[in-house]
Amino acid sequence: MGKFGKTGLISKGRTFATCLLLVSSTSLLLFACAKPTGDFGRAKPNFLHDRVAEDLGMLYRYSQKQDVSNLNLTDQENELRDRGWTLVVPPASEDWIGANKAQLERQGFLKDPYAAINPSNYYVYLRSDKYRSSETRYTRLIDDMRSDQKLLLPFCKIARQVLVSDHERMEALNRQTQVNPQFATGVKARVRENKSFVDWVLRATGRRLQAYQIAINALEVETPSAQQIWDASKGYEQLRRTYEELPSKCYAEVKRPAEKVEKPSRIFTGWGLESAAPKK
Repeated sequence: MGKFGKTGLISKGRTFATCLLLVSSTSLLLFACAKPTGDFGRAKPNFLHDRVAEDLGMLYRYSQKQDVSNLNLTDQENELRDRGWTLVVPPASEDWIGANKAQLERQGFLKDPYAAINPSNYYVYLRSDKYRSSETRYTRLIDDMRSDQKLLLPFCKIARQVLVSDHERMEALNRQTQVNPQFATGVKARVRENKSFVDWVLRATGRRLQAYQIAINALEVETPSAQQIWDASKGYEQLRRTYEELPSKCYAEVKRPAEKVEKPSRIFTGWGLESAAPKK
């Protein structure tokens, strides 16, 4: 398999017809059950989604000439994907259609599931029989916003670490002279994958903000409660400010070390307290 074992790309021997067959099967599997979540809403390990769907999604992206890399993920890259998952799934977590659309995009089958998801669906969800009490609706809304607030900055912290590592990765690749071309292509694809994933999560977070704003406006009219509206609006404003700060916190600005300025030797520059010899 070459010097590096893995080339970083999928073998060209896998045909497009096979990709389509596998994609069809995966689509059915993914719509059967959304990716399970664990603590704090993060993606929970699952063989179906982590191995089967991941591999088939990789095949599909390869057939579509999208960025594909089968290099091993670092621990930071795994954490980035796990933390980003809960911020991508629509805030109405029981909305299995939206969750599966997000899962399909995560594997590369869809471009942007939120393009087909109406942000007002969140308020429709709050008005369901599960939340018959108006106070319960407010509580759920406020809890969801607080949950996002707690998740955003930790996500950006790991995103920044990954992007800094990617910069170092590319510098290391450029320093090497004997590199398998396919391996190098896979490395570059992984760097683009990581950046695209961060972009995707931030776009999804913006849609969640829209959903929360629509819900607050509707609740204020349908079931007014001065204190609850105050609390919800305050929570939304805090979340909005955090969201606006995300680009500066998520995207790493790699600072190169300052170049050392070599000082000329004092041997050649006249040093000490002696004055210059008088000229005759």
